Amino acid sequence: MIRAIAVDDEPKALDVIENHAARISFLHLLDVFTNPFAGIEYLHKNSVDLIFLDIHMPDLSGLEFIKASNIRAQVIFTTAHSDYALQSYDVDAADYLLKPFDFSRFLKAVTKAQHRLSSVGARVADFFFVSSGNQQRRISLAEIQFIEGNGNYVTYHVNTEKILVRSTVKEALSSLPPHIFVQTHKSYIISLKHLDKIQDNHAFISAQRIPIGASYREALMKVTGR
Repeated sequence: MIRAIAVDDEPKALDVIENHAARISFLHLLDVFTNPFAGIEYLHKNSVDLIFLDIHMPDLSGLEFIKASNIRAQVIFTTAHSDYALQSYDVDAADYLLKPFDFSRFLKAVTKAQHRLSSVGARVADFFFVSSGNQQRRISLAEIQFIEGNGNYVTYHVNTEKILVRSTVKEALSSLPPHIFVQTHKSYIISLKHLDKIQDNHAFISAQRIPIGASYREALMKVTGR
């Protein structure tokens, strides 16, 4: 499932994207934004795979949006101005949709992004190394149950132990596959593979009860299909 958001200062343009997205079974449009700064704030708290981004907005251009948000997602630019096409290739966008676009063209763009995401996923190792104290520790993605932050440090709770690393929660999240790891609170990231249940304002992994912050709840509910 591709998790996406759309950013466009024109509400009618967002309506078109929402209608097209609803017809694609492997695409989940998490949210839409007419205010690009609200979109950036969302990306600082949530991971997505794909962004539909208007390249020409009055307050912040699509190119400025990419720089400000420091995103790692695929981007499909949408605009009524054909003269911006060259700039979209400069930032390695997955595709460039010239308004008005129909469903078949939209589907083609999403499929291109899907192929890119699949290619990237195929190259991602199932483990990585972190510096813990004076050691380089190997951590398997499959064994990470959740990550707990405390200031400039995070603790990786893996199947058999806890590994303390000098890092922020945001930095830890940026290095993890977004289709597996989700932030539930300003201090917590969970692995969906280890998630047992969600009850009230908590996520449960084994016997551990992990808080779900109000600003993260909606995104978590959407990604878990609730």
